[in-house]
Amino acid sequence: MFPQVKSWNSSKGAGNMNTKGFLQRILVPIDASVSSLMAEETAAKIAKKTKATVTVLHVMQELRIGYQLPQSLKDELLGSIEQHAKMIITNARALFDEEKVKVETETFSGDPAESILKFSKKDYDLIVIGACGENEKDTCTLGSVTKKVMVHTGGPILIVKKVSSLSSLLVCVDGSENSIKALDCVLKLAERMDSRITLLNVQERRLYDSSPKTAKEIGEKILSKAKDVIGKTKVKVDKKLEFGVPSNSIVEVAEKGNYDLIVLGSRGLGTISRFLLGSVSDDVSHKAKCSVLFVPAKK
Repeated sequence: MFPQVKSWNSSKGAGNMNTKGFLQRILVPIDASVSSLMAEETAAKIAKKTKATVTVLHVMQELRIGYQLPQSLKDELLGSIEQHAKMIITNARALFDEEKVKVETETFSGDPAESILKFSKKDYDLIVIGACGENEKDTCTLGSVTKKVMVHTGGPILIVKKVSSLSSLLVCVDGSENSIKALDCVLKLAERMDSRITLLNVQERRLYDSSPKTAKEIGEKILSKAKDVIGKTKVKVDKKLEFGVPSNSIVEVAEKGNYDLIVLGSRGLGTISRFLLGSVSDDVSHKAKCSVLFVPAKK
């Protein structure tokens, strides 16, 4: 019922969690939006606890004009864009410097989503990105750039909708090997962030309606397996079994429990399938009011 997810423990490749250093490099795409600022603050909290290095990436607006402009006016517009980019980068650096987090800066010009995806292939362990850009007023709305990056990235991506300490994590498990591996890595993050974890399994309502006993047994077995894999830890771990439409149940549980972060996997889909096939991860990314961490399945 949940998409399978990939472990962060691969030794190399974009978006993989390094086994030795756990989380070493975080990429934070930024603009001048409130959503971007929340992503910066969230990344700073994570980096401070994990000792990771943060790279902030700003993609400058391309100057696209359908008619010829005088060179002097064109230079003035380009200068304004570059000055705006410099201000965004300077403010971001100041934020991370204040938190004593090691930060690097990069500025590109081009399509925002394509530039982020291309740059993220440089062996980053995690992308932390705001849910929307400067033009969206609702910070819970998923913007087009974030949506494209989420769909096409090969590694873990944390979509920030609210600033929080990440003290409560709702981790969706389905019993698959990939979800168990992802759980192991999320546990490492929880240990460093002093978070509590709630393991959530959602069984389809159709199964429950036809055989309540079977649905409960399957769900309990999945949750028990996940709890056994966790073993001894200082992290507080709870279990929760729900019945219904998976995406709706996840969002409802997260909202009622006031969770800071939903953690779940997203399938590695082909280009056509990405646009034609609805999924739990896609629904949750749009409906959730808290931040969401997606860990893609290995392709």
